[in-house]
Amino acid sequence: MSLQFAVPVRPDCAPFSGRGDMPPVATPHASKPVFVIDARLNVQFSNRGAQALQNDGLGGADRFTASDKEFMARLMSWLKRCGTGGWPGEARLPLSLRCGRQVAIEAVHLESIDLFVLSVDDPEIAMGRKLGEVAEACGLTPTEERMLALIVEGLDTIIAAKRLGIAPTTARTHLQRLFAKTGTARQSELVRFVATYVEEPR
Repeated sequence: MSLQFAVPVRPDCAPFSGRGDMPPVATPHASKPVFVIDARLNVQFSNRGAQALQNDGLGGADRFTASDKEFMARLMSWLKRCGTGGWPGEARLPLSLRCGRQVAIEAVHLESIDLFVLSVDDPEIAMGRKLGEVAEACGLTPTEERMLALIVEGLDTIIAAKRLGIAPTTARTHLQRLFAKTGTARQSELVRFVATYVEEPR
């Protein structure tokens, strides 16, 4: 089976948008940030998720760069080895964003067209996406969704109540509703439920 991959031309790409130092907003169906580059680091394509990472020191309008110099050295070494056929066509490279967040780059060599796909595996964004999926699937209210995010963050009900500006008894009520809606009984089970949640196909 042949692999087909369409690369949009540069004029059709959406412009980069400044986002300050904020991470890209995770939505339930947000796509993983993806760059397509050549062996000389020229960017052939980048989706919106990838473009949003420019202010975190990753990517560029025309040339792929990263503020993490160790990552760039490993990437360049892998690209060169792929060119000589002396390295596997896939790699997972750790990367520190400018904001300090740790992510990983899944790199794949498309030999037939001699391009490289770099996708960003960000645990923080992935967890945010799962929170949205759980909230939608379990019918959580906005307050319950915020409470769930704080529990996943590792906070107890007292601190979560302060963050939400509600009484501790109200926070405990929200927690009990979360247990009921997710079929869990303890906070550790609730966190595991979110971390391992797989959305049912529509």
